[in-house]
This record gives sequence, C-alpha cells and structure tokens, in this order.
Amino acid sequence: MKSEEPECKRLVPLSELPSGEVGIVEAIYGGRRVLERLSSLGITVGTEISVIQNAFVGPVLINVRDVRVAIGRGMAREILIRAKGSR
Repeated sequence: MKSEEPECKRLVPLSELPSGEVGIVEAIYGGRRVLERLSSLGITVGTEISVIQNAFVGPVLINVRDVRVAIGRGMAREILIRAKGSR
C-alpha cells in the first residue's frame, strides 16, 4: 500500500517546478504590488500553470490562460503550486 504525502508537502514554489510540469496556483505571498502585478498577468489562486522553461537561474517561462509569460525568479518564489504532473 502506497502512503500519501501530506497536502502541504505537495506545494512547491513556482521557481522550483521543472520544465514540462503542470500545476494549480494554491497561494500567492507578497505585498499588494506583487498581487496586483500577478493578477494583471492572469495569475490568481486556482489558475492552471504549465512551466515551459525553468533553467533554475533567471526568469521562469510559463503558460497561463493560453499566454506565455516570463516571471522573475523572486516573484516565482512567492507563488505556491500544487503539481499535477507533466504535459
């Protein structure tokens, strides 16, 4: 029998999701400006995101709502994702 991981263990910052991974935004941390900026890009809690490119240095290239967006690594650390798997 396979043991399930606790819910909180499956949440990872967007900055740590590898290329090809798909997930759902579960939480966004940061100040009002960060929340407003991400919201203007269509990144809100409950949104599905797929990682197009993450070299673990520099920006993270993602697909959100059928639009490609580059997110700076600092901002990507503020976005917690529940990974769904690869596409």
